[in-house]
Amino acid sequence: MQNLIWYEKHRAKHLKELVLPIKTKKPLRSFLRQREIPHLLFHGPAGSGKTTVARILIDSCAGASLILNASSSDRGVGTIKTRVKQFAASKHQGDKLNVVLFDEADGLTADAQMALKNTIETYHSNCRFIFTANNFDHMIRPIVSRCVQLEFTNMDLVMVIGWAQNILDKEKIRYDKMDVDKIVKRFYPDMRTIVNNLQACSIGGKFKIKNALSAFNRGGDIIKLLGKGDIRKIRQIIAGSTDFVWLYRLLFEKFVNTCPDDIQPEIIVSIAEYLYRDRTVADREINFVACLVDTANLLETDITF
Repeated sequence: MQNLIWYEKHRAKHLKELVLPIKTKKPLRSFLRQREIPHLLFHGPAGSGKTTVARILIDSCAGASLILNASSSDRGVGTIKTRVKQFAASKHQGDKLNVVLFDEADGLTADAQMALKNTIETYHSNCRFIFTANNFDHMIRPIVSRCVQLEFTNMDLVMVIGWAQNILDKEKIRYDKMDVDKIVKRFYPDMRTIVNNLQACSIGGKFKIKNALSAFNRGGDIIKLLGKGDIRKIRQIIAGSTDFVWLYRLLFEKFVNTCPDDIQPEIIVSIAEYLYRDRTVADREINFVACLVDTANLLETDITF
């Protein structure tokens, strides 16, 4: 199954395979040489390689590891008091430390973070923590201040394009370089979304760009259709889309100011709520359509499915 998902199939296993700026790679190389890490906080946009780097460090530096995702049931204080505390306290043979990876750590509850602060302090001699976050503003200062922070941004666009072409070459896909450029520039810096769209465009062995950019090219149509409550046609346009964050931004930047002034604040709050849910829901398309329905209801517009 993993080989069917390009992003997992082509996930880097070594630091040299990653498209990262020198200022980010330099300290990571030092950690790998020493085979020891401090507490770490990786932050940057979704799909920028944070989790991949964390796994590379774990493979090299950890005696044992516990991998958790704070956007799921792992986000609460119960997880910290049971699984994390027990693992951090455990001993094993050899001189390597335990390592806990908290993916999407900005999703941890406030109570969980307070409990985690104490756990980090208590088991520092035996365990290290790696946190990844798209935005660590929701993380408490005592945790942030205990970590070495590395920002995953400013990847060289030319190198990313070359990396994307290399994936297509490995998959033996015929492609036009200009089409690959368009995909990369559209979804940069989200490497995961870039790969997902490369795969979506490569069905049949030839790279076809049309489907991946159909929603992007029809932003104006989406705005007009939402004003009419025509959810059915919008669903046809966004079918197969993977970049829902862009769709929420389209509503915020282009649609809100077409609405009556008195309901604009409510629509903005609704968009923000569905955008927040986007990273945790089982089906992102259903979540976006629900946002469209709420928006149409606020406009008191008849809805067509």
